[in-house]
Parts: sequence; structure tokens; C-alpha cells
Amino acid sequence: MSTENLARELVNKHLEALALPSPLLIESERDFLHAPSNSAQSAVIYLPKSKALIDMTLAFVSHIVISGGTVVLAGTKKGGIESAKKWYEANIGPVDQKIVGNHSALYVSRNNQLGAGKKIEDFLSYFPITFKDTTLEIANLPGVFSAKELDAGTELLLEHIPFNAKTVLDLGCGGGVIGSLYKKFSPTTEVTMADISQLAVYATQETLKKNNLEATVLESNVFSNITGTFDLILCNPPFHTGIETDYSFMERFSVSARKHLNPGGVVYVVANSFLSYEKALGKIGVTEIIVDDGKFRVFKTIT
Repeated sequence: MSTENLARELVNKHLEALALPSPLLIESERDFLHAPSNSAQSAVIYLPKSKALIDMTLAFVSHIVISGGTVVLAGTKKGGIESAKKWYEANIGPVDQKIVGNHSALYVSRNNQLGAGKKIEDFLSYFPITFKDTTLEIANLPGVFSAKELDAGTELLLEHIPFNAKTVLDLGCGGGVIGSLYKKFSPTTEVTMADISQLAVYATQETLKKNNLEATVLESNVFSNITGTFDLILCNPPFHTGIETDYSFMERFSVSARKHLNPGGVVYVVANSFLSYEKALGKIGVTEIIVDDGKFRVFKTIT
């Protein structure tokens, strides 16, 4: 059984006893980013997979749930529920009840709305990256992939791609590092960046604004909202679901990538060296590893 289901089982076991009135279930950022203030009587929050997102999630929930409404935070011990207590109490209030079982815990309390005044801008920050003497300011938000510097895998990818394509897709763009640098080095290129995360889309838009760049930014579950075709598709794919390795992104990527490539189009993917993507990318076209520095590999696929 996945460890992430353990907390869900604990919630289900105690849900009737908790007697929550019309609980709002918070399982991802989509469940809280745009919800109105005081619109829920109670909430059950499943611990975010990104630890950096815990504080932000609790802050937003603190203004969504009415004052005095019950807020339950559920998570596994392995997933970090114990360390999440400090953020829970900083945004919701003191824990009234802790329920333990199934290698998991529930924190239960009345909402004191301690974090209700926080907005997304309060969690936004910027950090500089430099590539080939060019520096950009990259927007950073909790839960958005970022090393707060130009991470080694992305840099290796950038060192081995051409900067002369007419159309480029940066898929799984995070804060917009790859696509923004491409636009900076090739201003005439039509760059599209996409990510499943609404926070990543927001961060990418802020990165573009900060650096006076223009590109198309889309919310998309892999290719779900991508309609165009491209000369280049660039990707530094996610490979974690919480604390577990997850190949599902690359599996879905390989199924749909070909139809979004122009004739002669090329895919470049960077990944940790222990990840075997050759078989998946081979579904798209002829694939080779063009560089492997022992930590990261760059795959090149030609249709």
C-alpha cells in the first residue's frame, strides 16, 4: 500500500466521530487558491507533498474556513506530519486533539484564522540565476520546483540544446527557468511554457514580468492543454510523487509528444542518471544519451 493512503484511511476511520459539517477537502493547491474567505464550515487538509507548501496551504485554509470552524490536518509520519505541527499552530491555532494510528496522525482544532491575512504575494520571492554571463531573476513559490539557483541538471540541458528554433515548448516549466533563458538568448523564438501546477504558472508569469520577457504560459497536465506543434520540446520532468519515485509523467509524455512536434522536431529531456527513460522516449523516435556527467543525463529524441 502507498504510504500516502495511510493518512486517508485514518481520516475515514474517524470522520463520523469528528462530525465535520460539510468539510472542504484540501488535496492540492486547486482546492484552496481561489476559494472565497469564510466559505467553508470545516476542512480536512491532506499534508502537501512539498514540505515548503505546508505553511502556505494552512494560511489559505485559515481564511477559507469560518472562525471557530474545525480544521483537520492529516499526514503520515514518514511524510512529515510531526514537523508540520508548528505551521498548523501558527496559522490555525493550538492543537485541540491529536489522533494517532496507521503510521499517521491527525491534528484537530478550531480555526483561529491566525494566517488569514496572508496572500500569495507574501510567499513570493526571487533569486538570480546566471548562464553564460546572462542573469535572470526567477520567481519562487512554495511547491514550485526550484533549487534557488541554476540547478545542475537544467544547466547541463541548456549547454546541449540549440538556440535557433522558431518554436519551443518548455513542459513542466516550474518557475520558468528553461523557457525564460531560451527567450532571452533567442528573442525571436515563440516560447510556450506549461505546468500542471497553478503556482508554477503564476511563478513563471512573474519571472517573465521581472525580466521583461514575453511568452505563452499555460496550465496543462502534461499535454492536456497543449494545442500547438513545436520545433523543440524541452523538459526537466518531475519524478517524485511525495517521497516515492513516479514515472507516470514520462509515460504520458511519451504517448503524446510526437503529435506536438513539427517535422524534424526534437525532444531534449534531462534526468537524474539513475532514471531509465530510454524506453519511454523510444516511443517518440530515435533516442540517444548525448551527455552523462554521472549525476544527470540529457536525452535527445528525433522523430
